[in-house]
Amino acid sequence: MSRIRCEGRDVDLSYSTNVHPAETFDELLAMLRRDVALVSRGAFGETEACVNLRLGMTQVDELLGHPMLPSTSTLSDGILAAPPTPRCAELLATLKASKLRVVSINGFPIRAFHAPRVKEQVYSPPWTDGGRVIYTLKIAKAFAHLLDDRREGAVSVPSGTFKGYTDSDEIKAQCAHFLTECVRELARLERLTGKTVRLGLEPEPYTTGEAVDEFIEYYTRFILPAAKDKLPLQMRLSAAEVEKLVRRFITVNLDLCHQAVEFEDPIEDLKKLRAAGIAVTGLHLSAALKLPDPATNAAAFEQLMALDEPRYLHQVVARKRDGALARFEDLPDLKNPRRLKGLSLGDIAELRCHFHVPLFADFPGPLASTRDTVAPAARFAVREGLTDNLVVETYTWNVLNELASSGVASAQSIVGAGGVDVNAGLVRELQWALQGLQGAA
Repeated sequence: MSRIRCEGRDVDLSYSTNVHPAETFDELLAMLRRDVALVSRGAFGETEACVNLRLGMTQVDELLGHPMLPSTSTLSDGILAAPPTPRCAELLATLKASKLRVVSINGFPIRAFHAPRVKEQVYSPPWTDGGRVIYTLKIAKAFAHLLDDRREGAVSVPSGTFKGYTDSDEIKAQCAHFLTECVRELARLERLTGKTVRLGLEPEPYTTGEAVDEFIEYYTRFILPAAKDKLPLQMRLSAAEVEKLVRRFITVNLDLCHQAVEFEDPIEDLKKLRAAGIAVTGLHLSAALKLPDPATNAAAFEQLMALDEPRYLHQVVARKRDGALARFEDLPDLKNPRRLKGLSLGDIAELRCHFHVPLFADFPGPLASTRDTVAPAARFAVREGLTDNLVVETYTWNVLNELASSGVASAQSIVGAGGVDVNAGLVRELQWALQGLQGAA
């Protein structure tokens, strides 16, 4: 099994299957047999491999055999405690035959993730919408069955809402209300099934709690108080018992690409989260793009801008020469005077862009990767006992291949002029991660 040794501890190393297009249950099974089994064998040999499984809306509905429920945040005890459906059994059989084991779930994008245009829709529905609660709980229910002989696991989900729509204390309070609903239902799921499924809120640039200090404030000022206000009466618990439940079920999934875009030191972030008593149930091993001094490196700036593509959102954070940060929703904003608000390229010391790039990729010029932070942060998290769930997440292979095929030089420098076989690239990433975790990268 790809439970590897790192810093004297056993950890799960996997990659997120959100890189593979698959929206229906049948597509999910085919993807596991065709792609995930091949990648896992290439990286880990014939041993059983860990999987970070992306489950979307259509798949989880088919998996559980239940249609979308009415707009309520509760699932009945009958649904929660029901035995595995035939499709659950089929999925478990496929996993076993392919020597795969689901150890964590990517429940962040629940709509079509490889549609021609995803962009901000990746956050839909947000945590201000009961639909996010319903599908998150359905994913948790499915995961409880997929855990098989394991007793616990985590589902990564958005942290709140997309700031491009709205961001206010009222919105954070709304998100906290629905997250509180999840705490109650996940506790009930644990009681009925004996499985502990935690939510890993994943901060992302331009979303709620994007920087760790902001996330900690969101957690302590909104999520905890909402639960303490609501759950003691509903669950007949003291405020202290409720806080313990919240900290048990609402955790953080830290993505190193996202933290790099925010100019954050991931090791310091991990220390802050530990000090705040917020558990880390997943660490995404991923890298962003960075470009120092874009005014001087004009050619490299144009190479970065050429990576603008219609599918995914590529948020940008600029560190100005005075150290202040300016945030932009997507790459085109860097050439939009209205979005720049008087900021010029000459005012910018460095740009960071939310474009997941392969961990092993070398860059020939000023446009580079933030991968140097990945292995040290992962080893620190493992050494300190903060998490044992490490996930390589580079979902952009297909768009990089498309850009390279259309002649974009910066994409060609990553995947070659003709693109690269995605599965072969994923094997290389896992091998790079394995070497880094064991001190060789």
